[in-house]
Amino acid sequence: MQLHLVYKKVIILIFLMASLSSAQYFGKNKVQYRDFNWHFIQSEHFDIYFYQGSYKLATFVAREAERDYKLLSKDFDYEIKKRISIILYKSHNDWQETNVVDVYLSEGIGGVTELFKNRVVIPFEGSYAQLRHVLHHELVHAVMNDMLYGGSIQSLVSGQVSPVPLWFAEGLAEYFSVGWDIKAEMFVRDATINNMLPPIEYLNYYLAYQGGMSVFRYISQKYGREKITEIIHKMNGAFRTEGAFKAALGIDLKELSEDWQKQMRKDYWPSINSYDETSEIARALTDHKEEKNYLNIAPAISPTGDKLIFLSNMDGNISIYLMDIIEEKIRRKLIEGESNVDFEELHWLSPGMSWSPDGNNVTFSAKAGDRDALYIYDVVQDKVKQYKFDLDGVFSASWSPKGDEIVFTGLKNEASDLYIFDVESHEIKNITNDIFTDKNPEWSANGEKIVFVSDRTFYVDTVKVPENLKMSEYDFMKTDIYVVSRDGSNMQRITDTDANEDDPIFSPDGAKLMYVSDRTGIYNIYIHNFKDSISYPVTNLISGAFQLSIDKKGETMVFASFSEGGWDIYKLENPFDLKEVIVDSTKYITHPDEDPISGLTIAEEDTLQEIEKTVDNVKKVKNYESYVFTNMGQSSKPQPKKTELEEEEYKFDDDNYKVRRYRVKFSPDIINGAAEINTLWGFQAYTQLMFSDVLGNHKILLGTNLVFDLRNSQISAQYWYLPKRINWGLGLFNYSNTYYSSVFGLQRFRNYGISGTASYPFDKFTRLNMSVIWLNADLEFLQINKMMEKLNSVIPTIQYVYDKSEWGIFSPLKGFRGLVSVKTSPKYTRESLEFTTVKVDLRNYFQIYESYSFAARLAAGASRGADPQNFYLGGVPNWLNGKYIVNRDVVTASIKDVYFAEFVMPLRGAYYYQQVGNNYVLTNLEFRFPFIPYMQLGLPPIVLGNIQGVLFSDIGMAWKTDENIDFFGLDGNVTNKKNLITSFGTGLRTYFIFLMKWDVAWRYDYSGFSKPIYYWSLGIDF
Repeated sequence: MQLHLVYKKVIILIFLMASLSSAQYFGKNKVQYRDFNWHFIQSEHFDIYFYQGSYKLATFVAREAERDYKLLSKDFDYEIKKRISIILYKSHNDWQETNVVDVYLSEGIGGVTELFKNRVVIPFEGSYAQLRHVLHHELVHAVMNDMLYGGSIQSLVSGQVSPVPLWFAEGLAEYFSVGWDIKAEMFVRDATINNMLPPIEYLNYYLAYQGGMSVFRYISQKYGREKITEIIHKMNGAFRTEGAFKAALGIDLKELSEDWQKQMRKDYWPSINSYDETSEIARALTDHKEEKNYLNIAPAISPTGDKLIFLSNMDGNISIYLMDIIEEKIRRKLIEGESNVDFEELHWLSPGMSWSPDGNNVTFSAKAGDRDALYIYDVVQDKVKQYKFDLDGVFSASWSPKGDEIVFTGLKNEASDLYIFDVESHEIKNITNDIFTDKNPEWSANGEKIVFVSDRTFYVDTVKVPENLKMSEYDFMKTDIYVVSRDGSNMQRITDTDANEDDPIFSPDGAKLMYVSDRTGIYNIYIHNFKDSISYPVTNLISGAFQLSIDKKGETMVFASFSEGGWDIYKLENPFDLKEVIVDSTKYITHPDEDPISGLTIAEEDTLQEIEKTVDNVKKVKNYESYVFTNMGQSSKPQPKKTELEEEEYKFDDDNYKVRRYRVKFSPDIINGAAEINTLWGFQAYTQLMFSDVLGNHKILLGTNLVFDLRNSQISAQYWYLPKRINWGLGLFNYSNTYYSSVFGLQRFRNYGISGTASYPFDKFTRLNMSVIWLNADLEFLQINKMMEKLNSVIPTIQYVYDKSEWGIFSPLKGFRGLVSVKTSPKYTRESLEFTTVKVDLRNYFQIYESYSFAARLAAGASRGADPQNFYLGGVPNWLNGKYIVNRDVVTASIKDVYFAEFVMPLRGAYYYQQVGNNYVLTNLEFRFPFIPYMQLGLPPIVLGNIQGVLFSDIGMAWKTDENIDFFGLDGNVTNKKNLITSFGTGLRTYFIFLMKWDVAWRYDYSGFSKPIYYWSLGIDF
């Protein structure tokens, strides 16, 4: 996955620092549960970083990366100018702890290529075929980044080049990595026959991967594969996306889109008459269209056939639901996923759930904090038991018909094997123990045999696995069905085809197997008869069948199928009585693409040798790196690092790689000028520099607007140490601002000091933040004879943060988040302040329907002591047309109020400094709804999408402890009084360069409404 979102976030961070700073104290945590002892090996073009238990994986990645690069250098007609770093993790859970990228890497993201240093970050999840696919996909991004962007985000931020569309980046990465495959065809065929295939420009929102992949396949078939290379090279020049396609193909994107869609209709509309829809042979138990969701998968039927559990995202998160099959009604949600540390992820990409023989319990696996866990859930008593093992991953659990054991897939270091869990003793034992991928186990009815899926080909009991077997030289691209005794003996291979077989289940009498196979180009259901060793298809589906589950008597089977853009659960009666059907092979099988390098599903050595012969003829493009970094103060004659290594530099004579210990070395991530809008000082410019090591564990951030001398400059420096459970940072700062006051003339405000920060995440959702700052503030009067004012304080703060919110496009959509903080300033010198401040901020979000939501916030604070903090109530953050209730000269008259006070916002219907006090309370209520999905203007020619509307009410008050409070202004006899400020209004949000917000509010003073007050601002909502 190309991190387009990371690019967008960087831009927002650079230009909206002030906006985001108010929200940064929320957010979920990336927890470092374990210590990694990092090493690295090198190949000709790559540096592969790995840690204990994954050396063989690293060598596999090194060999595959070089093999992939030979293909990519031909596809791109380009040689990289920088070595590419590949950071390898041996499990998905470990991968989620990476500091290379800041975003949380949820299930469903297979790998990332970031743009700061053009690093590829990938996990091993048990399958070498999947690892190879992800590696090649990400290397496409890396090579394209090197070619188009100079291997850095710098050129994007500086505006020297434009980012390619999402569909282009992801579609190209998929096409160059696999060419075309059966599952991609399933998605595109479904979209075509159901009139859901969007024009190319809308692929960014739907089918970006498979649709983009299909576009490039179409270009290759009609114009030749070399035209794709030509398009890329034209984008490397002066052309943008539209112009590059026009120059290379002679038609614009609109014409190309029409031609592509027409060809897809020709290819797939005849399928309607050749195949059956799933609803024609089975009854749908879920309806993703009615529920407005996408996933209803992983069905597990109870032994008696009357109940069903399955995974679904009908509430937005992947959760486990219980259904009554007889009434076809969902009874309840058993497990809410993604909102609890015990069920952070329910492994929907490698699912597998099962019932106990008595139908009272179910078993499943999930990510639970530091590692995966096996769960037993009591459906009757609503109780759950958790079991953790010394494994890197736990998947696909199946309960023995005897009730005493559970078989599951376990990932450990470089292998995915079968394990059996003893329900009584809670011990586990290996059933298979080798380098191959073994998955999706199911029991026979008598509990003596286990059927499973593997890529081991002929390696069964009678064929010993060689000790020096290299997976990079082994054909692991297809899977077959195998049967083994529960003690691990008597392994037999059941299928031996060129296709992929999956999801096997035994018949109740043990005489047959049912499984799915893609041998005809669509995953259909097959029956294998053990007596005569014959397999035959029993379905002829247009979209395929997956994840089979059957009741104890074999009378009812449930399975998942894809149709009309989503997954649903279907029920089929008496499945083992189904007769053989004739299944026509798809065009993908009968007429495969005639392109020897359209993907890497086989990558034979002779093909590679032919490619190697062409590498010397690859066009030598100019050193694009020099072009990208011309504004970074580089020498006019850059000396690029050596990209290619000779074999003796990274390998021993015995073909083993030289292992080197990882050392921390800093290199720049980004150097850029930034701007911010400050509520008090207005528009400010700033230069930012960010450095980090390859693993992102150590980060240095520098900022300055150095002018004449230190006293007049803005300078900041931060160092962050991130590889351990506790994240800590140190900072130095010196900020200076000059302000002209009509009373005091020219004034110089300066604050400087040292800060220390530590954050301890308890889990993904909760953390404890601690900080201490030594703060010094000066106020100099440059035009009048008035003594300088000085204040200094040592301010420790402790903060508890809880965040289980789920985000929409502009703001959280559902969930809860809140924080409690305590800050104090002890009086340690005559110039220090003495106060203690307590604040609470609670926010709840209710998803009403799809993108319709209601948000409620309650914030309150109080400051006590000899010098309590003041709170400024009113206005909104980053108010571009901001207005003040008082003269700004009054605000800057006190150095204490400039540096030790806090703004409390948003309170629309009020101006800045509308109320001031050492206590405050603020309530915000918002109804958020989609307003205009898409709008294109003729003049000016602007396109805006996803315009969101809000209706809001803000209520707040700030007061001093000794003031009288008349909440509603009803008591005319009260003097020195404070009233609640209440407002109502509406607004719009959209992305136009930045996240733009427009609000209009009317303040209600309990006798009438004020004139409307308009707010133009930037940044996210609360």
